[in-house]
Amino acid sequence: MKLPVFVLLALPLLLLSACVHRLSMHSRDGEKLSGQYRFAREGRGMIQIAGSGGEILNGKFVTVDRQTFIVNYQKTFGSGSIAVDGPDLSPYGNAFGGIFGNSSTLVDAAYGETFNSASGNSTKAVSGPLFYWTASLSGERGTIMGCYLIGSSYTGRGLGRCKSQTGKEYSVEF
Repeated sequence: MKLPVFVLLALPLLLLSACVHRLSMHSRDGEKLSGQYRFAREGRGMIQIAGSGGEILNGKFVTVDRQTFIVNYQKTFGSGSIAVDGPDLSPYGNAFGGIFGNSSTLVDAAYGETFNSASGNSTKAVSGPLFYWTASLSGERGTIMGCYLIGSSYTGRGLGRCKSQTGKEYSVEF
């Protein structure tokens, strides 16, 4: 029995879109939260975090443009809280990446602080064509958290930061 070609082509896409990815959050006082996220469509997805005292925080993330992301990130966490290098060419592709090979001089990079003492470094970096997400999380006990996440299209890894309505901040690694 042969499966129709469209089923064979659609199956990997469905499996990839349903994959759940892990993330971790660390506060300055050593608290660690674990969570997961998954992609939906059109630059959107869902995040779930196991918060303090067993509270589950849920929310959606959306893709935002680089400039809006940086302005809002610095407004939330302070000037100098993030550094982004390189031109924002990701929506347009790399003009020099065709017949001349890959040009590493045009790769975006972002650097942010991490509160994860186990990493041994207070700064994390992510590079590649970058994507920028914002998310709003809420829990059943009333906790609300705003998150800013930057990821690499090359590796799928990323970093970010979240802040609760009480002012507690978390660094994020995914």
